[in-house]
Amino acid sequence: MIGFLEIIVLVVVALLGHVMALTWFLAERHGLAVCRRTIYDLSIPEDQLRREFKNSLHTPMHAAFLLGLLYLDFFNDTGYLAFAVSFVGTAVWAEIWHYVSHRLFHLKSLLWIHREHHKSRLNSPLTAISFSFTEKFVFNLGILGLMATIDRFVYSLNFFGVAGWYIGYLFINSFSHANFEMKSKGYLAFTGKLITSTTYHALHHSRYINNFGLGTRVLDRLFGTEWPDYEPVFERVSNQERPLVKLAERITPSAPL
Repeated sequence: MIGFLEIIVLVVVALLGHVMALTWFLAERHGLAVCRRTIYDLSIPEDQLRREFKNSLHTPMHAAFLLGLLYLDFFNDTGYLAFAVSFVGTAVWAEIWHYVSHRLFHLKSLLWIHREHHKSRLNSPLTAISFSFTEKFVFNLGILGLMATIDRFVYSLNFFGVAGWYIGYLFINSFSHANFEMKSKGYLAFTGKLITSTTYHALHHSRYINNFGLGTRVLDRLFGTEWPDYEPVFERVSNQERPLVKLAERITPSAPL
């Protein structure tokens, strides 16, 4: 049975991506301090914003997937342990699935799936929700397909745990596609050794390859797909507040900034 609280969560999951995009638009327009540390000192074309908004119209697909699974009586365990297992399990699998599928989408034979997202080499507030229908479908099917299989045959999962990951993902993905760095200047000394940043994903868009990870650097570092100058670029953008001025601009890691 789908209750009132489930409906509220589904609405949040459906709309949060657009709410976050609007938040960053307003923050930039009003010159809030959070937007001060620009990553690329370049302007975003108007036609990019129109294209991204059009692509964003099918973003609530993930809420439709969750609604369908609820209707089919998946994810109905209400225990605290099931919530924790569901949230952590979805987070771990999503990181793996995103990395694997992301790398596959960069293969010549599968690039057609991912090309729409990569038309944006400079990230805007809408880039985080600009994907082809096929890519969005495959991403959600991969995540929720496995979680539904686990729920049916291995361990009963909790809807709010799975949906909670989606809410966190929508926040993180929105941060990752901004054109300003929000992490603190000392971020790389501790948390930043494991977790990505806005600069991390900005390099993926501007240079097209590497830095494939969703929320962590773990798989990129394990498989050698992290840009070697990521940390110097982060230090320049965050600590020195000097943005990059060309999409192809690189920093030699061993060279002084």
